[in-house]
Amino acid sequence: MEIKSSIKKSGFSPYAVNGFVIRNPLTTNNAGNCTWGYAEKYGRQFFIKQFLNPKFPKPDADMYESTRARMVEQCEKWYSAHSRVYKAILECGGSNIVNPLDFFNYENTYYLVTEKISSCGVSFMDIYKRSDEQKQVILKILAYEISRLAEKNVIHSDLKPDNLILKETVDGFFTVKIIDFDASFLENEPPEPDDLTGDQVYFSPEMILYMNEEEVTVTPKSDVFALGVLFHIILCGKLPGCGEVYDCLGHAVLNGDKPQISGDIDKGLREIIGDMLCADPEKRPDAFEVFRRLGGKTPETSVRSTVKTSSEKSDLRVTQSGLVINMKKSNGDK
Repeated sequence: MEIKSSIKKSGFSPYAVNGFVIRNPLTTNNAGNCTWGYAEKYGRQFFIKQFLNPKFPKPDADMYESTRARMVEQCEKWYSAHSRVYKAILECGGSNIVNPLDFFNYENTYYLVTEKISSCGVSFMDIYKRSDEQKQVILKILAYEISRLAEKNVIHSDLKPDNLILKETVDGFFTVKIIDFDASFLENEPPEPDDLTGDQVYFSPEMILYMNEEEVTVTPKSDVFALGVLFHIILCGKLPGCGEVYDCLGHAVLNGDKPQISGDIDKGLREIIGDMLCADPEKRPDAFEVFRRLGGKTPETSVRSTVKTSSEKSDLRVTQSGLVINMKKSNGDK
């Protein structure tokens, strides 16, 4: 693919990484440990993320061999762990999960490519103003898709409004796409406590304990706690109350306080949310149980038939264009 050689007034010149053409500077807005933007390949646009760390050592880098070996080992470990998570996400087959499409090392930098998902412009915080039917659809989609991830032992660990993109369907309904698996991990491969990232407002009690190096196991039920917080937002537009003493709900329930669930929410849904926000993960329902209690039976009859078909291209069509996730070793070969 040819890239125009003209340089824009900003001084930026389009460039390509692994065949993806980036025509505008990547941004750091809400980026964390990366920069992000859009890239073109196969005549269509994709979302692309450039990780700032780790950096694979360049062949001509002036450094001790011991330093090079340590950096290579760190990069390989990081890349392999993320690759296993991305592979599990692909295998779960969630229709509202924005899958990784390519994951590679270009020169000494790592990149992730996914489908480009544009928001419909409706704020997640305003969903509570919609009809009960619409809200039920969103709740079911989230519970079902998190249950699919749980089947593959994937813990998203950073579920929050910023990582849920609302999409309007052709007849005015809404569906929701789950994005950003940078903080995700497999249940049997948790990161080091210092490496956990995410918004603590949505952290489960066990996540908070794990961050403080307590002897606890974090399971996919941690995501159910975050879903309970999100359900409360969807149904009444605000976080569950936790008192002024605590920074987040997870801390409150760890100290024996009950979450303050709004009386504006239907009694049955209040009970479900209360169970989802239980401090003890053993007593917390799993995501599929939540889906079932919401009235879900099977994905075909309870979710996919309810959500109207979007006019946009699906993940499957994007995959059929030839783009596949790259699980090659991260040695910089292209």
